[in-house]
Amino acid sequence: MIAALAMIAVLDPTLAHAYSASFLPEPEDVRFQIIEKQAGERDWPFVETKGRLACVPSFGMRVVLFFPDIGDSLDELAVPTGVIVTTDPIQLFSDVEGKSHLAPDMSIEDKIRRLGPYVSLGKKLCDQPKGTILGPSEL
Repeated sequence: MIAALAMIAVLDPTLAHAYSASFLPEPEDVRFQIIEKQAGERDWPFVETKGRLACVPSFGMRVVLFFPDIGDSLDELAVPTGVIVTTDPIQLFSDVEGKSHLAPDMSIEDKIRRLGPYVSLGKKLCDQPKGTILGPSEL
């Protein structure tokens, strides 16, 4: 639900506000940073080579998500799925929907090692002003 709300916030903030409830973050609470795989990078944890890292404050926690680059040709009704970026082995094991965005054939140990820097980066996003969208390497 949080991933869907965050992506709706990117596409149409007024629509996201209609879906939010008092215990969920508002669309302006979501912060984004564009990230992209660099040439020769071997530990890139995602299947897609470009996307957005998001931080969504929720229930007093900082939830970090990755959304692949969706380009400009998005169907108005389609909401791209993202993956929770975490080093929690239980969440990594149980996130069935998000597995399609993580590099294949990674062990849980590899996922933790490769995702760790993105968890830290994503959590720093929550320290930015509401509604912040940063370009590559700005944080």
